[in-house]
Amino acid sequence: MKKVLLTGMNGTVAPAIAEELRRRGCEVAAWDRSVVPPDDREAVARFIREVKPSAIVHCAMGSPLWAEDMARICAEERSKFLYVSSASVYGTQQQGPFTVEDKAEPSDDYGRYKLECEQRVRAVNDQAIVVRIGWQIALRRGGNNMVEHLAQKQAEHGHIAASTEWFPACSFLEDTARVLVETLENCAPGLYLLDGNPGWNFWQIAVGLSGAMGGSWEVRATTEFVWNNLLNDSRLSRSDISESI
Repeated sequence: MKKVLLTGMNGTVAPAIAEELRRRGCEVAAWDRSVVPPDDREAVARFIREVKPSAIVHCAMGSPLWAEDMARICAEERSKFLYVSSASVYGTQQQGPFTVEDKAEPSDDYGRYKLECEQRVRAVNDQAIVVRIGWQIALRRGGNNMVEHLAQKQAEHGHIAASTEWFPACSFLEDTARVLVETLENCAPGLYLLDGNPGWNFWQIAVGLSGAMGGSWEVRATTEFVWNNLLNDSRLSRSDISESI
């Protein structure tokens, strides 16, 4: 891939993907909404055809129609398209571990939104890749990641309540970026699930992250939230979170 167009560069995942792409010698183009509004369909089409990317990786929030338009134009231009979706497409009434054969039944608006984007993308581009990912982890403060969430809970309450009955899909951000780029480069079109959790519950993860961040958090075990949304897909070469905690 010579040039990859990324959406969501003000978010969490896209900047990590950009870093991984540049490390591999790829040129990265960022979508600037102030220049190319996603709801201006003519501008969207014109911009993509002017940039001529080898691939588009769509990480940003935005109208499902935007995702559909990008996927359709990629099909017309014979460019690759990867949509970064979420484990949230599985509802809390469902119990994992989930495979690609399990029907997604979201229980909140975010999950329904991500699933609609998936469906629109795959309806107009049978060569598209969709990857559902879990909660992202970075061993630093800031951004939308698990460490920042835990640090805020510690600051607000003086402790972190973490359920031993919750098994969350999650992976380290750098590993997510690596696997997404490898999937884009090497994998066939279709749906994939990316999860670096080998089976740890949320309490175990929080305790491990507390140690990795200096051990200053007080992590209390609870059983108040019961859910397993682990993802199971052996086709992807993900790393276990246990290797980094």
